[in-house]
Amino acid sequence: MNRKLKEIGRMAGCPVKLTFYVSRHGWASIAQSQRIPLPVISEALGHDSENTTRIYLALLDTSVVDRANSKVIRSVCKQETRHV
Repeated sequence: MNRKLKEIGRMAGCPVKLTFYVSRHGWASIAQSQRIPLPVISEALGHDSENTTRIYLALLDTSVVDRANSKVIRSVCKQETRHV
């Protein structure tokens, strides 16, 4: 399966090597960001429990860290332009 996914990704010009793992995580992340109901995501992922899905999605949620990184980078860039 991974071999076929990599081939599809290459044909589509995808910058990331597609694997089952990447596809599954990507689907779950997009579904969550599109506000797909938790029971639907849970069923699609084949989880027996919605709690498992909650944990899985929490591990994928990097938005808080992403926002913090953006703030730090903006701050550093502002400081560098002041010193130039």
